[in-house]
Amino acid sequence: MEQNLLESKIWDVICVGGGPAGISCAIRAAELGRSVLVLEARSGSATAGSMMVDGYPGFFSITRQELLDKMARQAKYHATIRYAERVSRLELEGKIKRVYTTVVRGEFFAEEIAYHGKTVLIATGLHPKKLNVPGERKYHSKGIYYNNPPEGEYEEKNVAIIGHTSWAVRNALHYDSLGAQVCLITARDAFDAHPALLRRLNESFVNIRFGHEVISFEGDLKVKKVNLKSSTGERVSISTEIIVILSSKIKNRELFMNAGLAITPEGKIIINSANQDTNLQGVFAAGSAIRGDSIVGIDAAEGQTAAMQISHYLTNLEKEASKEIPEKLEPSLAQRFVEGKSTIIEKVDLSSEIIKWVVSAPRIAEKCQPGQFVILRVTDHGERIPLTVADFDREAGTITLIFQKIGKSTKLMGRLSEGDHILNLLGPLGEPVKIEKWGTVVVLGGGCGVAPVLPKTKAMRDIGNYVISIISARTGSLLICQDEMTSASDELHIATDDGTLGHHGYGLDLLRKFIDEGRKIDHVVAIGPIPMMKAVVDFTKQHDIPTIVSLAPLMVDGTGMCGACRVTVGGKVKFACVDGPNFDGLKVDFEELTLRSRAYRYEERIAVERMARTN
Repeated sequence: MEQNLLESKIWDVICVGGGPAGISCAIRAAELGRSVLVLEARSGSATAGSMMVDGYPGFFSITRQELLDKMARQAKYHATIRYAERVSRLELEGKIKRVYTTVVRGEFFAEEIAYHGKTVLIATGLHPKKLNVPGERKYHSKGIYYNNPPEGEYEEKNVAIIGHTSWAVRNALHYDSLGAQVCLITARDAFDAHPALLRRLNESFVNIRFGHEVISFEGDLKVKKVNLKSSTGERVSISTEIIVILSSKIKNRELFMNAGLAITPEGKIIINSANQDTNLQGVFAAGSAIRGDSIVGIDAAEGQTAAMQISHYLTNLEKEASKEIPEKLEPSLAQRFVEGKSTIIEKVDLSSEIIKWVVSAPRIAEKCQPGQFVILRVTDHGERIPLTVADFDREAGTITLIFQKIGKSTKLMGRLSEGDHILNLLGPLGEPVKIEKWGTVVVLGGGCGVAPVLPKTKAMRDIGNYVISIISARTGSLLICQDEMTSASDELHIATDDGTLGHHGYGLDLLRKFIDEGRKIDHVVAIGPIPMMKAVVDFTKQHDIPTIVSLAPLMVDGTGMCGACRVTVGGKVKFACVDGPNFDGLKVDFEELTLRSRAYRYEERIAVERMARTN
């Protein structure tokens, strides 16, 4: 119940990261009267080890870990903190932002959770960057560490620190203060570190080696030495017992890029330094995510600044919202029974995002063939939604529809219950898929694409093909129709992006594996997101394997009159609603298809935001 409330709530601020910047922002924003959610990937406050923090107001002497623990305890009185939730994707455009996290539930299962907020602060930390040199993997945790070595006595021990940032300099000073014989190594000719740290470094006993590149590590049961090559080509070996590699890189660079954030080539988020805001409205950033380094005092100050700017931004939003007249939604969706209307006789939540309907539609079920679709509406003024028929039962007079709650219309569809009636349902539309006895067929269904691939799989097997099915999803909790695809296939293989179920990777990886093993594949069918189908086609083209894809471009009337679903196949214009939706994938112009699919994203965002606001 508590989790459902957290997901359904629209937060004023979502802080991605529970380090000094995120926690400091949470405390200040909550004090300003804002609802705050903090999402931290670790199971507790960020691990920082026993390194001392110098000059932090209010503490004469305190370790970094102790300080972070105190900050987290204070924040819990003001904000909601969710630990062990790793952010998997971000949707940051529009007035309502979405932050998706992956939560591990046992050894083989992970659940994706969506949180909604008016603003987002990106305050993620740093990842260690491996050197990829001989001996590094062998001695990992056997003398080589990427963050904090085990606590213990370091007096007179040889410690090598590898890195060029403030993080590396701070570590070198820390172990120097513990009495260790410290060598600070960097391939550069200068440190990219805070001036105050460099002054302390010059006054320390740390041995510095500029312009030395690490080429290998050696030892027996534990690491014993690090081998270097200078900028002049000279080779040097340094005896050491502890090596700390601190060549950091920004966390989640691809996550930032996919969300549309402007970043530097190194992955740092670009901000307006005066108010911590990014190129996306309502999205702010602080700490390591913008500097590529972590200094507790600066991180906390940036978090405080971001909180005040966020509050100012929200105040302006509230003033604007008070001037708007919200769009009214119908109080009852399709509750009016009309003779001949299609009735939802079964509704199943396949995941938090995906819903299956079994609909009473005898006339459609009687005529439907694999590969055809229907168009439906749920409100008088709503848009027409095309959905491929996932299954049909002529005797029962039912069809099965599976959809994902993404835009306004599909979210409205998600509110209908068993016994409700669909306002308009038209079908079957489109050309059935042409199926022959080809031999061995590989069927790939990605995400919601597993639903439309199901009837094709059954039909291909019924005609005598040997069917190898590969179904995939971002995570195991989003995988659908596993039992149905098992029954319809000769072989079923599963892939998930995060490895929570089946192969860790993409469905295409398994097809590539079959080809590499020498298995003869006569035909391929691929249905899913456009990038997934394009990737499959790019691969099958190389091996000259005929490939069928099912396209679902923008569609309005479903009769070929409006031209919205235009696609180019083999250099000729086709209309997906009447010529498709199934086409020869090797001839589809995927570049054009991708561009056309983005045409109304802005309007879709506005509709969803208005819907959220009026609810």
